[in-house]
Amino acid sequence: MIFEEIGLGISMMLLVMLVHLMATYILLDCADAYEQVFKRHPRLRLLLALLVANILLLGAHLIEVGIWAVVYASKGLVSDHNDAYYSAFVNYTALGFGDAGQQTATRLIGPMTAGSGIMMFGWTTALLLLVIQQHLPEVRRPPRKRAPHHEEPAHEEVQEATGAASSPKVTS
Repeated sequence: MIFEEIGLGISMMLLVMLVHLMATYILLDCADAYEQVFKRHPRLRLLLALLVANILLLGAHLIEVGIWAVVYASKGLVSDHNDAYYSAFVNYTALGFGDAGQQTATRLIGPMTAGSGIMMFGWTTALLLLVIQQHLPEVRRPPRKRAPHHEEPAHEEVQEATGAASSPKVTS
């Protein structure tokens, strides 16, 4: 019985991983399209890239929660099928309900859902950092140009702060 539950959990985690992998491929394909968009406005391009990445990855998370919701509904983990998505979402975000209301035969589904969510949120964080790293070098402003200062011609003799002439240079 426990092996059946672990097998189901691993299968769902792999399916969720495939959804996230597809979102990653789509995101990487979109990254090439940003090269020419807003070429003269790198900050706007970074904003657009982050918006697209966040929407795409949020969509992936919502699909992944839906996959777990099917398990919750089919295994009878919720009394009403309409609550399956909410219950799966709470566990997926690792908030969790605890095991107070779960049967012994399905006690591992909640923690496996949470583990799946933790891994996918870590993956999402890595992808968002990748998007930022790809655009950040162009976003950083070049150093400000300073106003040119006029250099005085070099003199053989430089006055010290006391007003006296400096000591002569010794050459060997």
